[in-house]
Amino acid sequence: MWFGHASASAGFIKSPLSQMKLTNDSAELHCEVVGNPIPEVQWWFVEGEEPNETFTQLTIHLTSLTLEDSGTYECRASNDPDRNELKKTPKIKWIRSQANVIVIESEWQSEPEEDPQSK
Repeated sequence: MWFGHASASAGFIKSPLSQMKLTNDSAELHCEVVGNPIPEVQWWFVEGEEPNETFTQLTIHLTSLTLEDSGTYECRASNDPDRNELKKTPKIKWIRSQANVIVIESEWQSEPEEDPQSK
């Protein structure tokens, strides 16, 4: 009797959630995927036509948020063995799940402390 491992395409079991944060806060985006073989995961920060930053873990941690961190973050996953072959035609399947991070300016600003000796 033969027990082989069947190939199964990648699928999301947890998608990232959109978030609204204040400047200087932190955000964490997480996605989980299943498949056989185990899928490769990439995070893309999508701004304009070309993503300008990629990460290769299930969770990304964004710290000291600025207004420029606002945008769409995309979790991509694929277990196609040819997924990184640039010469292949675009039939390689990357599944995608997106979340938006909206960073707003904090209204609370610390007041400058008075110098007690100036009185």
